[in-house]
Amino acid sequence: MMEKFNYCIVIFMVGYLLSACQPSAKNTENNNVMNQQRFSLHLGQQGFKDFSQHNLGRPDSHPSRAGFRELDFTPPNLGQIKVENGENSLVIDHVFSVLGTSFNNEDGIQGLDINAGLNKEEFVRPEQAHQAYVDLMRRINQAEWKNYFYRFSARIAKEDNIRYLMKSGDVIDPTYIFNYEEWKKIINTVGGNTIGYRLYANGILLDLSIKQTQKTEDGKEQYMVRYAFNTIRYDERNSMDDSENNIDTYKMTSKELEQAFANALIRNKKSREIDEKEVIVQGYHIDENYEDPDVWQYVK
Repeated sequence: MMEKFNYCIVIFMVGYLLSACQPSAKNTENNNVMNQQRFSLHLGQQGFKDFSQHNLGRPDSHPSRAGFRELDFTPPNLGQIKVENGENSLVIDHVFSVLGTSFNNEDGIQGLDINAGLNKEEFVRPEQAHQAYVDLMRRINQAEWKNYFYRFSARIAKEDNIRYLMKSGDVIDPTYIFNYEEWKKIINTVGGNTIGYRLYANGILLDLSIKQTQKTEDGKEQYMVRYAFNTIRYDERNSMDDSENNIDTYKMTSKELEQAFANALIRNKKSREIDEKEVIVQGYHIDENYEDPDVWQYVK
């Protein structure tokens, strides 16, 4: 009897070791899927190469001459995207879809729209959602993305951060991470249950929005996060297009472009001064220390 028992143990151990050395087809498939879910993407000409290299969707043209590259992930195998931007590179988890857009082949990929979950799970407890928000903001701050004011808008001071957020839905101090009680009040009160950030780093703009999309009867919550990356070159040139005279910035000479940029600076300053006078009357403070980043180096 003992010999038979020992024999069974030996057979079991051999079978276990063989199975460990040779993963099941399901495990192998899962491992391959996980390996395929992680991509690095650039804006600019390298962006074209990224999508082509990884076969991330076929090019799709639009009557507006815009070109698109798409990438979709199916739950539960969500993606992880690293948006390459030097020291300001940002890793995005729980990605559902990526849309790369180009309006001018010369500039490559000019925009990346990324839709992702705040958490890996679809529905989470409020504490889990808050912790995921905290982790996200820590990554953004570690990558040194800074708040960005358009040149034509009022530069609201950080001391008015929460007040301005509750009115506009926009956060102007990404370095301030809301505690749990603040988070609950804000996300359940602000319009559309959405908070937004406008950030800048190294020639790239990022419009980030975190939206509570659903709450269940048992108190769990669902969140979606949208990351809209655009090159500052595209944003600036697009804002300077002379539509009245049917002249776009890519058809301007270098001197014409420089003059158009200078004219935009003048218009923006006048608009900002008017805007700031209005918000001061409303009781807001102005950030006198804010300095516009040097974007001309990317525009010319």
